[in-house]
Amino acid sequence: MASKRIIFLFSLFSFAGALTPFISKSIQAKTETEPAENFQIQTYLTEEQALDLVFHGCDEITTDEIFMSPEEKNNLEKLLSRRLYEDRFKVYLGKKKGAIQAYAIITEEIGKFHPFTFIVGVTPAGKIKDVAVLVYRESRGAEITRKRFLYQFMGKSLKNPLRINKDIINVTGATMSVQYMCAGVRKVLAVIDAYYLSGKRTAHTTTRTTEPVALPLKTEPVHVANTSQTTNDGTANAQKNTEHKKRETENHKDVSPEIKMVKQTRMIMGTFAEVSVYSGDEQAAGHAVEEALDEIERMDRIMSNYKQTSELSQLNKNAARSPVPCQGELLDVIERSQHYSELSGGAFDVTVSPIVALWGFFHEKGHIPSDKEIEKVLPAVSYNNIVVKRNADPKKPGTVFFKNALTQIDLGAIGKGYAVDKALEIIKKCNMSSACINLGGNIYVWGTPPGKTAWKIGIQHPRNKDEILGYLELKDEATATSGDYERFFEMKGKRYSHIINPLTGRPVTGTMATTVVAPTGTEVDALSTSLFVLGHEKGLELAKTIPNAHAMIIYEDNDGKTVIAMTKGFADKFKKSPAKGEDNVKWYVVASHKQ
Repeated sequence: MASKRIIFLFSLFSFAGALTPFISKSIQAKTETEPAENFQIQTYLTEEQALDLVFHGCDEITTDEIFMSPEEKNNLEKLLSRRLYEDRFKVYLGKKKGAIQAYAIITEEIGKFHPFTFIVGVTPAGKIKDVAVLVYRESRGAEITRKRFLYQFMGKSLKNPLRINKDIINVTGATMSVQYMCAGVRKVLAVIDAYYLSGKRTAHTTTRTTEPVALPLKTEPVHVANTSQTTNDGTANAQKNTEHKKRETENHKDVSPEIKMVKQTRMIMGTFAEVSVYSGDEQAAGHAVEEALDEIERMDRIMSNYKQTSELSQLNKNAARSPVPCQGELLDVIERSQHYSELSGGAFDVTVSPIVALWGFFHEKGHIPSDKEIEKVLPAVSYNNIVVKRNADPKKPGTVFFKNALTQIDLGAIGKGYAVDKALEIIKKCNMSSACINLGGNIYVWGTPPGKTAWKIGIQHPRNKDEILGYLELKDEATATSGDYERFFEMKGKRYSHIINPLTGRPVTGTMATTVVAPTGTEVDALSTSLFVLGHEKGLELAKTIPNAHAMIIYEDNDGKTVIAMTKGFADKFKKSPAKGEDNVKWYVVASHKQ
């Protein structure tokens, strides 16, 4: 099914900063098929070497972490005319004899398919001092890592435009990488200008204690690894050994000094995968985080319908000709998909992708098909077209066969939740007692943060990205949201969502968002789509029949008012926030689960 765009702000009770980024359009899953040999990790600098480059000659480097308020983030987005996926920035400040010499931020933007990591250094006058790429991850477009290209940014400030072929010379075959490098440089300039050059923050008035950063006494040659996606273990191993990874260890003022949070983020399944673990053993926690993210990457190699070498892609290619051997996790998740299709009466269906493509969502070009076009494709969209046969011997593979030649499986509406569950298994095997796994808004929280009774997860208003409707307080549970607000197009004043009703072949109308809480990531992923398609009445009725599943559905009534309806179990976990325009919002709670 079409991938869901989910926006969560979730924070610990101990601080109000958001841990989960908004996913900008620039980093949404690419719809063009990626060449099989495209993914190649090329490491040019370590973090220490990058800092040494920018702060050469400084006798002290400190860090300052900026947690943006919704208003601050909105102001930056308006200035830059783009969505930002970050909710916070780690800023490095280089000093000499106590005086600021430069600022720097290590950040990421996406190229054509994968993110590249780079550092931008800015002078106290607000001009670019240095730009250098740490890690590039594609076989094409690496020209943007060269000094000759990067030199074009030197001396530029926020006042200077960065227009391709006018201010910055384009690189043939790497236009998208050039575009996002320009966007990333402007982003860093805007952050430094808004928080430091404006006088809002200084080295003496930051909101957290700065910590010294040790620079290496000497730099060693950096190994460059070129690893294709086609090997099962090569990608994960190369990323372990050579890829720059964003790991942060944070001490919060109300947390025991022995307990630290180890967190790491990677780009997986076209979105950000973030695993955070609290532990007194930082090394063990780091190992658990690494293994959990590796497991999510393994699931991507199995379930991706963009990677031509994935097990799912091979199945889609051949299953309409004859039964294809299928086993392990892929067979398991397909069977679970069939279960949710039956449960929802066909509202959930992993064969919906041909219709989604017909409406233009895979190419980001909205198209309203005719009734005849829909009628022609609709027979391919039915979970009943999938014939699954398990082998009597559990050690031997089963088979999957498609009855319709146009049928294809897209696990976008269940695969992320399933991958979260697999990552949780790793966390448990590593004996971690407090963790949060977040894969593009599919979230599982295990245990609780130190000194707290629950994790706090914010739910965004579907029509006002700066407004939080309220917070869920969860422990040992998963949650996910499906919404119409991240992927849609408008024609003649009407909004068309990417979430398609498989039974009609048309975008769902009326429903704005659904949020589900349940014991597993697989459940919340599949149910959030199911309830969205069913609508508030049938959706809430279904939710009430499922033990330990709780739901909230936001929709627009006939008077144009926003209605927020939830089950009693959801209401017990949800803390409402004061909302703008409260007079135009209706809230109500439905009865508990049916017995």
